[in-house]
Amino acid sequence: MKKTDPATRTLDAAQRFATGAQAASALAARISEVIDYGARSRDRASLLVPGGRTPIALFEALRQRDLPWDQVHISLTDERRVSAEHPASNAGLIRTHLLQDRAANAHFHPLYQQTGGDRADEAACSAALGMLPRPFDAVVLGMGADGHIASLFPGDTMLSRGLSTATESRCVLTQSPQPPHERLSLTLMTLLQSRWIALHVSSAEKWATLEAAVASADPQRFPVHALLDQRWVPVHVYYSP
Repeated sequence: MKKTDPATRTLDAAQRFATGAQAASALAARISEVIDYGARSRDRASLLVPGGRTPIALFEALRQRDLPWDQVHISLTDERRVSAEHPASNAGLIRTHLLQDRAANAHFHPLYQQTGGDRADEAACSAALGMLPRPFDAVVLGMGADGHIASLFPGDTMLSRGLSTATESRCVLTQSPQPPHERLSLTLMTLLQSRWIALHVSSAEKWATLEAAVASADPQRFPVHALLDQRWVPVHVYYSP
């Protein structure tokens, strides 16, 4: 593996923080700059965020920032196919932890609409994304200990479609190895329609996964490698143990 590989350069340039709170604060500050610039330059700004527990501190820091929130459109990188009231819903997480305080005026576009059908769910997800200004101003991604990003999981039958650089699909239906199994995920090419991308990673275990992903250069085994190795949009890694 050459040191000039994009994935290697991205990992070498990772910003490291002693605590999760410090990483969340720094990431919130940078996102605020990106969103504020987008809103001032184009009157509307867009932000995509992940679900899960890791970004909660980020959301609670971000919602306190003095931004033109009424010009900000927010959606998700992925969603569980459950109702918004379900404890596993990413939309519910966003409403509880991000769309509060100053950020309460932001426009939120959930991905899952409970249409009752696979194709209709994909179409609803795509329609929700169509409401956001693009390119997206900022995309924040998390990563699982298995190297998945959004809901693009190693071993899933839809992984190749989700990581394809030729697909025109905005969203794909995927299966998580952990319940709730049924997911909606943005494709890699959709995620890359952004001016700025961050990968927010916590725990030494996940850092070891990142290193393994770069060493393997195998996106089927570690989907995060496809994100790190692409040359369209730089990825900024924010890491805390």
